[in-house]
Amino acid sequence: MELDFRKGRVLAAVVESYILTGEPVGSKVLAEMLGNCVSSATIRNDMAVLTAAGYLAQPHTSAGRLPTPQALRLYVEEMMDRRPLTLQEKVDIKTALSDVSGDATRMLEEACRRLADLTGLCVAACRPEQVGVCISRIEVLQMSPRNMGVLLVQDNGFMRTRMCRCPRDIPTKFVQALSTYLSRRFLGQPLSAVTVAAMQEILLELGEAGLAVAPILSAFYELALECIASRVTVAGQMNLLRQPDYSPERARALVAHLADRQQVSDLLEIGGDSVCIQLGGEDTPLFSGSAVILVPYSLGERGQGKIAVIGPIRQDFATLIPRLEYFAAALGRMMSEWFDDTEALDFG
Repeated sequence: MELDFRKGRVLAAVVESYILTGEPVGSKVLAEMLGNCVSSATIRNDMAVLTAAGYLAQPHTSAGRLPTPQALRLYVEEMMDRRPLTLQEKVDIKTALSDVSGDATRMLEEACRRLADLTGLCVAACRPEQVGVCISRIEVLQMSPRNMGVLLVQDNGFMRTRMCRCPRDIPTKFVQALSTYLSRRFLGQPLSAVTVAAMQEILLELGEAGLAVAPILSAFYELALECIASRVTVAGQMNLLRQPDYSPERARALVAHLADRQQVSDLLEIGGDSVCIQLGGEDTPLFSGSAVILVPYSLGERGQGKIAVIGPIRQDFATLIPRLEYFAAALGRMMSEWFDDTEALDFG
C-alpha cells in the first residue's frame, strides 16, 4: 500500500509516540503532535485505513493504536531521521574501547561487554569467518619440569592458552622438540586437522615417551576445539531480565536461547555488508516482540565480523543505529591495528 503524505505523517507520529511511551496512542494526542493541522476525525479515518493495511494494531476496542512490526520497518527504512552522534557520545564510545586489551578474542569479548553497558541491551558478536581457521603458531612452554603451557595462535591473531601437568619430569630439549614437531605438522592447517585420530597417531609415533606428554597433546586438542567454538561471544544477557517491555518468562526464554552458541551464530549470519534489522521475530519466532540490529565491522582484507544488539522491539532506532555503526567502525579499526602490530612481531 502506498501511503500519501498525511497518512505517512500519522504513521510516523504513532511510531514515535510508541517508542517514547510504549502506550497506545489516540487521535487527539496525534492531532497535537501534528500541530493540530489535521482534525481528530480525519486522523481516526487514517488510522482505520492504516489498521486495515496491517500497519497499526488496536489492543482494545476503546484503546488507541500501536504500530506493528511492519510499521516499524517502514519507519526505520523510509521515514526515520537518524540523529547524529553528539561529541559526548563519540567520547563515551572511544573511552569504552580505550583500555580494551588482551588478544583479539578477549578484545572482542570485552568490547561486547562495554557495548552492553552503553546500551543496556544484550550484545552478540562473531569474528570474521574467512580468517582464523588456520594455525599460525604453536608453542609448548615449560613452566616447571612437569607443568606446561600450550599456546595456539590462529592466522588472524586470535589465540588461546591452556595449562597442563605431565605425570613425570620432561626434559627441556624434548619439550622444544615437541613444539617443533607440532608446528611442522599443523602450521598452516585448518583447526579441523587437529583430530582425535591425529593425536592418537602422534602418540603411536612417540612410543613410550608419548605417555609422558599425553596431557600436552590433550591440551593442544582441547585448544583447537575451543578456538572453533569461540567464534561467537555474547554479553549483557542479564540486561534482558531488566527490560520492562519483556515478561519474566519471555526474558528467561531469550536468555536460554542465547546460551546456545550455535543459535547465536545462526542469528549473526542474517544480513550482509550493511545494517540489518530483524523486527518482531520475522525470521525467528522466539524473537517476537524483539528487535535485533546487526552491524558489520571490517578488518579489511582479514574479513568482516558482525556485532548485534538484541532487545525489545521498542527502541530509539534513530539514536541507536548510528551509535552502533560508530562503535562497529571503531572496533574494526582497533582490532585491525592490533593485528598489524601482532604481524609485525617476529616470533622466530
